[in-house]
Amino acid sequence: MKKTIAMSDNCIDVYYKLDRYYLTGNSIDFAFNYKALGGDVTEMTILGNDVFAKALEERLKERDIPLRVLKRVDRPTGMATMDLVDGDKKHLHFEGNAMEEIDLTESDLEFVKQFDIVYSERWTKVWRYIKELKQPGQIWIYDFSKRMEEEKNDIILPYLDYAFYSYEKNDEYIREFMIKTREKGAKVVVAMLGEEGSLAYDGKEWYKQEAEHVTVINTVGAGDSFIAAFAYGVSLGEDISQCMLRGKTRATEIIQQFNPYK
Repeated sequence: MKKTIAMSDNCIDVYYKLDRYYLTGNSIDFAFNYKALGGDVTEMTILGNDVFAKALEERLKERDIPLRVLKRVDRPTGMATMDLVDGDKKHLHFEGNAMEEIDLTESDLEFVKQFDIVYSERWTKVWRYIKELKQPGQIWIYDFSKRMEEEKNDIILPYLDYAFYSYEKNDEYIREFMIKTREKGAKVVVAMLGEEGSLAYDGKEWYKQEAEHVTVINTVGAGDSFIAAFAYGVSLGEDISQCMLRGKTRATEIIQQFNPYK
């Protein structure tokens, strides 16, 4: 089984109107979903100084997910104030955030090099390290989310095997964007399109996966769970279409519940 590392953001989403919260963050949602599907995954992140950091440690331990602590900082865990409107997530406010102090030491970089698959997102600030970090044969998966045009993206793209983006629909803009992104170096570009499913491009062929229309409870975690299931398919050696189907199946399950993982 391929060894995977998820790095590195964590936070909490709080719904004051509903009196509910959950531990989350792109890498946390990825790790929890990847592990639940049967994958071998390690989480690497920063821990803050509050009860939520302790809770995250316990939750990872309960799920048998090894934790590499980059460092412990005297700052609170990032907290997003959330709301739901017809099942769609709404970010109202964000405060705190121990992730702002992220920095990877030489020891951390050497640790990452031992994994077969690396999942990352913006809080890792991997543009600072990826040139020296990526190893021959190592598979890199990066979630750009809705950050389509940031300058630092071009530094990362030549080293990526799978570049994921979130967008609203299958239109001319996203197809042209995916073609240009593929030309910048990413081997496979995937757009997660919400109700319109997903679209992938490998430089030769287009792949389309229709969404399954179900009753939506909460859209938080839809993208993270899709990427986790897709990555699990990659770990099994499946092709793009099979991985997209895995992603759709998992994301469809997640949006029918409140939490972004099971």
